[in-house]
Amino acid sequence: MSRQAYFDALVRQETSLWNAVERRMRGGGVLSLARLEVLRVIDASPTGVRVQDLADAVGTTIGAASRILDRIAAEGIIERSADPDDRRSVRVTLTPKGGEALALTKARFDAALDAVLATADPEDLRQGTAALE
Repeated sequence: MSRQAYFDALVRQETSLWNAVERRMRGGGVLSLARLEVLRVIDASPTGVRVQDLADAVGTTIGAASRILDRIAAEGIIERSADPDDRRSVRVTLTPKGGEALALTKARFDAALDAVLATADPEDLRQGTAALE
C-alpha cells in the first residue's frame, strides 16, 4: 500500500466515523463534535485556557480557535477573563451553562460512539490505536 493510499483510507475512515457519531448525537441541545473538543480542553484546565493553548490542543490556528470561541461565547457557554499572569492574554472558562452543555454532549457522545463501534473487536481497536500513536 502506498503512503497516499494509506492517507486516503485513513481520512475516509475518520470522516465516516466522525459523521456517524455526529448524526447519532444531533438534537436536544447537544453541541457539535468540534465544540465538544473545545469544551473538553477548556474544562481540563481549572484556571482556564489561553487561545494559543486551545489552538495547540485542537490542532488549529489561533484565528480559527478565536472564531469558534467567539461563537461559543455568544451562546453564553464560555466566558473570558484577564490572564493574571499575562495582561496581554485572556483565559477562557466554562460558564455554568457551558458545564451543563458539556455534560449533556459528553453523555450523548459516549452513547453514540458505543453504538457506532458496537461491533468493533476490542483487540482491533487496540491495535489500530497503537499503530496511529
